[in-house]
Amino acid sequence: MAANHLTPVLLVTANVGSIFEQPDRMLAFWVAEFLKTVKMLQPKFVALHCQEVGGKTYEGSVKHVEDFVRMLMASEELKSFDRMRVYLDEDYTNSERFTS
Repeated sequence: MAANHLTPVLLVTANVGSIFEQPDRMLAFWVAEFLKTVKMLQPKFVALHCQEVGGKTYEGSVKHVEDFVRMLMASEELKSFDRMRVYLDEDYTNSERFTS
């Protein structure tokens, strides 16, 4: 297959719990670094899988999770994508099933 037929992709998986434990220090920095990578690589498809979104206390961090999603969706670097999907497990009331 010729290289010009390949679709450039960016697949990222990250445990982001710590950015929600210190959101004032870490949230904007992490998002900026991720978006810098997107801009540098110019992928046509991006998949971002985040573990422990909201940190250890999701209930107390839900506002920061909303900010995180909003920052990504409003970014210049992602405006060229015609679709975005966000899936969150927000039922933190059942600790045995909650996956953060």
